[in-house]
Amino acid sequence: MEPPEIEELIETAAWRLRKVDADPADTTSSAAAALLEHLADDLRRNEYSAARAELCAIGNWLAESDAISDYVVLAMEYRARIGAGEHPRDGADYLAGLLAIARSLV
Repeated sequence: MEPPEIEELIETAAWRLRKVDADPADTTSSAAAALLEHLADDLRRNEYSAARAELCAIGNWLAESDAISDYVVLAMEYRARIGAGEHPRDGADYLAGLLAIARSLV
C-alpha cells in the first residue's frame, strides 16, 4: 500500500484519463494525467521527509479539531486543478501546496 499522497495522485490521474476516454480531444486532461503520474513517481523516488512529517503533524491536529474534512475537500480541489491551473514541478512542490492548504486551516 502506498502513502495517501501517492494514492490520491494516482486516483486523480485515473479520473483525468477517464475524461480523455470520454473525449479524446481533451488535451488538458491528458497533460494533467501525465503530470499527476509524474508527481506520484517523484514521491515514490524521493523521501521529502520534512514536508511529509509536517503534513502528517498538521493532519493529526486537523483531525483532532474536526477541520480534517475541510482539508480533504480543499486538497481534492487542488489535485483536480493540477495540470489545468496548478503545475507543481515535483513532489516537493506538490507537498508544499498541500502544506499551504493545511496551514490555512490551522
